Amino acid sequence: MKAAFLRTGKHSGPWNMAFDLLLMEMVRRGRWSFVLRTYGWEPACVSMGKLQKTHREIDSRRLLAAGYGLVRRPTGGRCVWHETEVTYSITAPDGHSMVSGSLRQALQKTSRPMLAAMEGLGIPVEARGAEKHRAAGPRVSANPCFTSHGMWEVGTEDGRKLVGSAQARSRGVFLEHGSILLSNDQLKILDFLPPGTSSGMKELLRRHLESGIASLREFRPELEVEDVEDALLEAYSRSLGTELEMVDAAQLEGPEFSLLLKGCRNDI
Repeated sequence: MKAAFLRTGKHSGPWNMAFDLLLMEMVRRGRWSFVLRTYGWEPACVSMGKLQKTHREIDSRRLLAAGYGLVRRPTGGRCVWHETEVTYSITAPDGHSMVSGSLRQALQKTSRPMLAAMEGLGIPVEARGAEKHRAAGPRVSANPCFTSHGMWEVGTEDGRKLVGSAQARSRGVFLEHGSILLSNDQLKILDFLPPGTSSGMKELLRRHLESGIASLREFRPELEVEDVEDALLEAYSRSLGTELEMVDAAQLEGPEFSLLLKGCRNDI
């Protein structure tokens, strides 16, 4: 089986999540042994972890009325604001050498090519095997993803978070989502926290979203999405030891995708 690479450009939140679910099905059926996908979001969107309750995390009515998107990920973790970033997904059988083992082991394995890609772009990065919760614990509501640093998530050498990621395993298939920040838009989520979120909590989150996050354009202002995508393709190809097949996303859209898209639109 071949490994594949897709650049799918900017789409809505439901389209993006439906497409990753489609890739999971195709990997499950044996079409590819490994898939790396890069993409963006139009309009800007908040994604929630698969186990989060909407009313505890976001004021969905105000968010949608303002013209932004909202979608539930099939992966875990907490809310992320998606705008000026490169998003990636990794899909593979859960026994694949790149993603096998315990959660900790898989996180470490997938972080190695990510570190190599960022270093290839000239960004001083590191990944540590310990969680770091800046604002509150992981189960506290209205506490976005980028206030914490998960195991083996990629950050800068001064301890700030650069890449947020989450994983899932379902019926023999592994999926990882990740957001690589070109610029820091994460403060925007504070305008749409649930009613009743205290001013003290908002200020605490604000401080951490300002001081605890790094972005690529701090180091290289001229970087474009395509530069990051090329670096990821090179790093993961080198790590896998094989050339990734370039796949046109339009070839995969059909009735199955339409059904998945309908489900993602309704699951908020």
